Amino acid sequence: MEGDAQAMFENWASRLDNLTYVTWNPHLNVEQTRNSIGNWVASYDNPNYYKWAISLKENPYYVIGDISLVSVDEEKSSCEIGYILGMDYWGRGLMTEALKAVLSYCLDEIGFKEVDACYASLNPVSGRVMEKAGMTFWKTIPNAVERKGYIADKIYYQIKK
Repeated sequence: MEGDAQAMFENWASRLDNLTYVTWNPHLNVEQTRNSIGNWVASYDNPNYYKWAISLKENPYYVIGDISLVSVDEEKSSCEIGYILGMDYWGRGLMTEALKAVLSYCLDEIGFKEVDACYASLNPVSGRVMEKAGMTFWKTIPNAVERKGYIADKIYYQIKK
């Protein structure tokens, strides 16, 4: 876990420019990152908790991002995915590859009927990742994102089984 905490801290958790469109603020030290990872590990006792580290195939023990189910609706048999990737790894198709794998897992292995994801309209590249992974536009909620000094629309994409 120590190596993961250091890599996460360096690659994205401490980088303000990498966290513009996420709901949380940069970590101030690696201890804060270590605590986050500890909380995630403890959450694995919940059967609806899913979080995966993202790494390069050639360096599988060095985390560069994460992808998770941020909410699960058992009644609707649906979930919502959230993701983040260290900006040094942007533009290589890595998040699209990770999202495709998680979408497949959610639909084919877990058995969800619908998977959603959303992004702030100021971050259209995230929407492009969703499109490339096979998701389609679902809806826009105007001015639904207000944080870190900006207001943006919340744009949802989805894929159905």
